[in-house]
Amino acid sequence: MKPILCFGELLIDFLNFNTTEEGGFQLPEFRQYPGGAPANVAAAVGRLGAPARFLGQVGNDRFGQFLTDAMKQMQVDMQFLKVHPTAHTPLAYVFLDADGDRSFEFLRHQSADVLMTPDDLPDAAFADAGLFHFCSNTLTDEAIARTTEVAITRARAAGATISFDVNLRHNLWPNTRVDADVIGQFLMLADIVKVSKEEADWIEQGGFPMKDWLATVTAIWVTDGGGDIRAVTRQGEHRLTPPKVKVVDTTAGGDAFTGGLLMALNGRDLAQLTDKDIASVTAFAAACGGVAVSRAGALPSLPTWSDVEQVWPEQGR
Repeated sequence: MKPILCFGELLIDFLNFNTTEEGGFQLPEFRQYPGGAPANVAAAVGRLGAPARFLGQVGNDRFGQFLTDAMKQMQVDMQFLKVHPTAHTPLAYVFLDADGDRSFEFLRHQSADVLMTPDDLPDAAFADAGLFHFCSNTLTDEAIARTTEVAITRARAAGATISFDVNLRHNLWPNTRVDADVIGQFLMLADIVKVSKEEADWIEQGGFPMKDWLATVTAIWVTDGGGDIRAVTRQGEHRLTPPKVKVVDTTAGGDAFTGGLLMALNGRDLAQLTDKDIASVTAFAAACGGVAVSRAGALPSLPTWSDVEQVWPEQGR
């Protein structure tokens, strides 16, 4: 199996578990976790035992070293990680509500991940990749979007299938406004798209209907929390109800789903997928996501193969 190459941010998630009172003040308590959407996907693939590779940049600080060590522990090939000499590793503060749903506050201005240039993209990273995966967090300004576009071009030239997880974080964009035209442009560069229902609705309302995506995209997976998952291709639509689990933290649910999906699709001819194939890979991905949301944190919540087998529907095998 060829490596799955994930490109983008590797950051610290400070997860808010509870609040304590001290001196009349309510003080939130945070725990440090490895995170970042494309990094989580790479870690999900590695945790499942498949070859995973990460391409990105961290700062020359304790956070960057912590993240590097954590990704290696998840069996991810980190030889192409860049370390910026002065910029800081990006940070995110994650707040959970009573249902385990999250909201984010980011410290990412001029952080190491967004300062990558095309010169930071070694040809060797793309040489034998089966899949290239990216997210919208490397589209938030013109410079990092250009680097992302160059990376996609190199991956395509090397024969890789292109995967795009839309993963919109509005507060990372200038004036907290996602540029719908940029999202539409990069949708057209992908073979596989993973998107939440909320994100898909927002994109379609912005003038980019899903039927137009399929002019270039081969398959789209639309998740909806605990609701039905839609797999949409040019031939039609398939639905699957994900496994029911007790939700603890949704931080890595989508990334675990995507990691499982990419692992199941790696090496397959997307144009030749049958209805049974789509049902099988979707069920496997849903099981991966279900395990992840039943645990806290990002990387620590990602499932092993044996974890997935416990919730993977028999009909999906």
